[in-house]
Amino acid sequence: MSVTVEVSAPAPTPDERELCRRLAPAVRAFAQRRLRGAAAEDFAQDVLLTLVGALRAGRIEDVSKAGAFALGICRHLAADRARSRDRRRELMERYGVTELPVEGAWEEPAVLPRDHLEDCVSQLGAKARAVLRATFYDDDGDAEIAAGLGVTAQNVRVIRHRALATLRECMDRPISWSVR
Repeated sequence: MSVTVEVSAPAPTPDERELCRRLAPAVRAFAQRRLRGAAAEDFAQDVLLTLVGALRAGRIEDVSKAGAFALGICRHLAADRARSRDRRRELMERYGVTELPVEGAWEEPAVLPRDHLEDCVSQLGAKARAVLRATFYDDDGDAEIAAGLGVTAQNVRVIRHRALATLRECMDRPISWSVR
């Protein structure tokens, strides 16, 4: 005799569906840079489920910031999985196991320089990113950037200098989810 218990969550609201529809491509892109195949889809689904749970729990007060919240979920989930992978590897090395016994474990793709740079840039503050974007993408001068940000031209140079130093340092070390 078998007993089946069904646990049903409330159906997603139209607002939740629309938010997931809008954020899903970015979440999938984040996952596909780090994972292959079904593991990327599983990761994206875990992120979106966590996002909907946070919405329902009231942890996201301003829905316009849900994209940043989703990116944070992506980073934390990737870091958690990387830590888990590292712990598993350490235990396997300690106890002599040579293969992963778990199917679909966190895979380790090669980290592309562009992916690494994107992650490093995302760790900069908004003002530093704006200065770098205006300098290298828009090709604006210090005075133009300073006027747009409401700071002095000298401050723009200091922000750019510090941001580039931070990027150099970040690019020299592995990221939490990367192959070590």
